[in-house]
Amino acid sequence: MNSLPGLLALSLIILLSSSEAKVSISCTRVIHEIAPCSDFILKSNDPSQACCNGVKTLSDEAKSQKDRTDICQCLKQGLSGIGKYDPKRIPQLPKACGLSMTLPPIDQNTDCSK
Repeated sequence: MNSLPGLLALSLIILLSSSEAKVSISCTRVIHEIAPCSDFILKSNDPSQACCNGVKTLSDEAKSQKDRTDICQCLKQGLSGIGKYDPKRIPQLPKACGLSMTLPPIDQNTDCSK
């Protein structure tokens, strides 16, 4: 199933490119940056360099509270389309990539305004 991560990434991009939410950073961009992290989110693999680069890019672009809220909303919507995953893997991403940012465990009940 080598094509599973690619299929998940494509599904997320299609799902979020049709989103009507107005965001400071587009959901398509957020999903593009985080798509390489699907293996990490779904399994116990170490994050790839592409995943860590994407997380760093999003961290660099999350300058305001609105940016962080918008990114969280995009992730929340996108992650709802990848199937069963452990939301506790999301906060582990920055540390696994050597970054100091904080991410909440994101699932359908996450309040992105906090």
